Amino acid sequence: MRKLFGRRPSAGVVIGFIALCVALGGGAYAATSKKIEYKGLTKDARLKVLGVSSTNAQTGTTACDPTTSETFTKCTSVNVDGSTGFPRRYLLIADGNVDGGGSTASGICHLETDTGQEIQGTKTNVHAPSTGVASFGINIVTTPTGGKHSFSLACRETAGDLKAPQFELSAVQVR
Repeated sequence: MRKLFGRRPSAGVVIGFIALCVALGGGAYAATSKKIEYKGLTKDARLKVLGVSSTNAQTGTTACDPTTSETFTKCTSVNVDGSTGFPRRYLLIADGNVDGGGSTASGICHLETDTGQEIQGTKTNVHAPSTGVASFGINIVTTPTGGKHSFSLACRETAGDLKAPQFELSAVQVR
């Protein structure tokens, strides 16, 4: 132990120790100094506006029953309220089953915005066999949008008596 502290430290050791103290102190000062804001929002506020999701599902006796081949019938819709300061994309996931009620039926399903416009790339043809049910699914990521919006799953029949006894629509905010 005497040998360890028997000599005075050299100038290099003293300068190295001072540099170490300054480096550690600079990080501590930066962690406690003024927070940087981006577009008027602190980091905590930005983290609070990220997670937005909504799901609406229907199963059981109340089925989506499109009645005409000219207009789309809204089966379900979800409402989201995202940040206007940081517009984000939404992952829309729609799936369900279609039934022809004992006969062959077909139709078209798509996703719509709150203005009633079809979201491009979401149109899918559905076909129900005379026996059993068939499934469909639609997945898409929207363009960045902020604020309150409503997304809908809508279907119309083209042949037979198409019904969707089970369906679900989810909207999840993604970066």
